[in-house]
Amino acid sequence: MRIGQLLLKLGSIVLGLVFALIATFRDLIADSDSSTKDDDVLGSSIRGGDLNFRTGKFDDGTDPAGWYGRD
Repeated sequence: MRIGQLLLKLGSIVLGLVFALIATFRDLIADSDSSTKDDDVLGSSIRGGDLNFRTGKFDDGTDPAGWYGRD
């Protein structure tokens, strides 16, 4: 009788850990698949301007911390 109760408790712990692991993998997959607005802007940056190598985006060339030519 005591062995049955012990196995039942261990089974519930293992089942809880499996569900937690599945939820973690689900969250990791969902986070890695989402695209950000910056990615969309970089993909469709045909609007001209100078390429700012610091940000990886095209802009008007007035970023004081950016650089616009290959060093």
